[in-house]
Amino acid sequence: MAFRCIKLLRIMRTTNVIRHNFITTSVALPEEVKIRKPKEYKTEDNLTYLEDPDTFGTLSRKVSTFSEEPEDEGDKQEQEFLEKKPLRSQKLTTKQYADIIKQYLNYKRLKEAIDVLEVRMLKEDRVKPENYIYNILIGACANVGYTKKAFKLFNDMKKRALLPTGDTYTCLFHACANSPWPVDGLKRALHLKELMVEKGFEPNLTNYNAMIKAFGRCGDLPMAFKIVDEMLAKKIKLRVHTLNHLLHACITDKQSGLRHALIVWRKMLKMREKPNIYTFNLLLRCVKDCNLGSKQDIEDLIDTIQAQIQLQSKNKQQLKLTESSKHIKIEPNKQVLIGPTKSVNEKETEYVHTDATSSELSVIDKKDNISIEFVNKLDTVITNDRNVPNLLSKVLNMEQVTALQEVQTLQEKFAVVGGQDDFLKEMEVYSVKPDIKTFTQMLPLLDNTTEAEEKLLKQMKSVGVRADIDFYNMLIKKRCLRSDYDAAVAVQKIIEKESEFRKKRFPFSKKLKIKANIMTYGVLAMACKTKENAEKLFKEMEEKQLKVNIEILGTLLRQGTANSQFGYVLHIMNVVKKENIKVNDIFLKHLEKFNDKCSDILKKGEGTETFKKSHDVFAKYYATWLKEINIEEALTPEHPWQQYRENYPETVQRDTVQIKQPKKFFKRNKKYVPYSPRLVK
Repeated sequence: MAFRCIKLLRIMRTTNVIRHNFITTSVALPEEVKIRKPKEYKTEDNLTYLEDPDTFGTLSRKVSTFSEEPEDEGDKQEQEFLEKKPLRSQKLTTKQYADIIKQYLNYKRLKEAIDVLEVRMLKEDRVKPENYIYNILIGACANVGYTKKAFKLFNDMKKRALLPTGDTYTCLFHACANSPWPVDGLKRALHLKELMVEKGFEPNLTNYNAMIKAFGRCGDLPMAFKIVDEMLAKKIKLRVHTLNHLLHACITDKQSGLRHALIVWRKMLKMREKPNIYTFNLLLRCVKDCNLGSKQDIEDLIDTIQAQIQLQSKNKQQLKLTESSKHIKIEPNKQVLIGPTKSVNEKETEYVHTDATSSELSVIDKKDNISIEFVNKLDTVITNDRNVPNLLSKVLNMEQVTALQEVQTLQEKFAVVGGQDDFLKEMEVYSVKPDIKTFTQMLPLLDNTTEAEEKLLKQMKSVGVRADIDFYNMLIKKRCLRSDYDAAVAVQKIIEKESEFRKKRFPFSKKLKIKANIMTYGVLAMACKTKENAEKLFKEMEEKQLKVNIEILGTLLRQGTANSQFGYVLHIMNVVKKENIKVNDIFLKHLEKFNDKCSDILKKGEGTETFKKSHDVFAKYYATWLKEINIEEALTPEHPWQQYRENYPETVQRDTVQIKQPKKFFKRNKKYVPYSPRLVK
């Protein structure tokens, strides 16, 4: 009790001291300092508002003023992030975001598709993306060769703790294969392969195919074959798709790619894999772009093929002996290789080959010392009696081969793989129907005669393949390259007749419609030798509502400079200036070479007086023309990825692109059903 009284007295004593100090300080204030009343604010309605009572520090004598420092950008972004919270209703599902991205990709608008992820999902809606979204965008970047962005999306994907799938690695290897810089693509492909090993990811068949294609296109053909060996070591069965990717890799070796392709073809036959249409199209591409190599390479190739054939014949011989001992008959439609017993001082072996398409037997004799020769001139049309062995066939006919020489021209290389007739027969053996791409690639490999081209058109008609505009463009170009301009212009009439026929026969088929495009007039420009022909070409393009480009003008300029027609050249230069077309380095090189050629002719004193006057007019106009066009802008090379870093430009035609936004709310139509009690019987 006494303790409580002492505590109460201490509390009363402290309160008296505080009250005394407050009175002394209030009395000590000077008279000048007065308590300021809150300000009154009047509105238009004569309503008075006092100053905000929550403001502090107004009674002090000196108010400290601090200089307002600018806010940091990071603080602003953080404040906006906290204040602008997205509504729950504006968020979509992963499938709905993917549908929007696919719509942009269908219209080839890659930048807008990427913005759906980077702007709308991450910044505006704040939705965590999934692997599916990243795989779509990485695949889209890979298709156009935007390698850097594809790997940037891959790194962002890993930062968000999203595990890459097999589709992710496949798309990344495709991005390496389509890279505009093979060295950079090869470096990224090697790093990606090491990353897969480091993460312990076991690649599947599709991943291996993409790896073969990437290393082959980037120029590392030995690495592509190593990957095939790795697949065999892991006991992964090689299918025709893998071998097709290996053929795709062989195309990059321009010196001896055709030899590698034929080795792959023999490997395919040994594994009893049936080739498809892509296999034959890739072989034609190898024939066009690659060579067989040196003379020694060709000898090694033929020795390898003969060794494989002999090994297959021995296996089939043993199979026949076992079957004959069991009294089993062999079907006549199957291929049989028969070899009699060897005897001294006689022919070594005698192979009998039965083709699946014919019942006739072809007997091939092989002597002890045999040499191989490809015919010196293969320009003649090859008949049924072939004098060049077909390296695609299962059995090589070496009867008329006596020596060996190098194969260089396209016609010679095409004859080695069968030529115009036997190549199509080889496709028929494997029940593969050629398509329009097959005939389009065969066109440059034919003999430079109109008869061979007409024969190809008949073969297309017999097979039931209809030509498209790209085939006719290649036909025009082939005829222009051999200076057969009348036949090239005649193809334009063939296109018009075919277009009218298809409109009547197939009025509702969009795929079968055919009409001249900008490429058609680009190859027709090769046949315009005079200024009048060029003006006629411009008039036809204007009627078809096609705008002339710098490639067509460059082709016309080359025709004018080759024939030294100053009026023709000045007309083309005037069109470039009038249409405000951006020139390229090839166009300027043609003009510069033409100017130097004319100057050399005048220095030697070979030009006439008319030639000298025409050159003076050209030189004056050329000097002013160079000042009026922006040469620096024309000569600066455009970055191959710049078009994917900007939004799609609005064209003059105003493309009607409509992106359908998904519905955010789903309403269910429910009908009101009145309650009615059930009567129990």
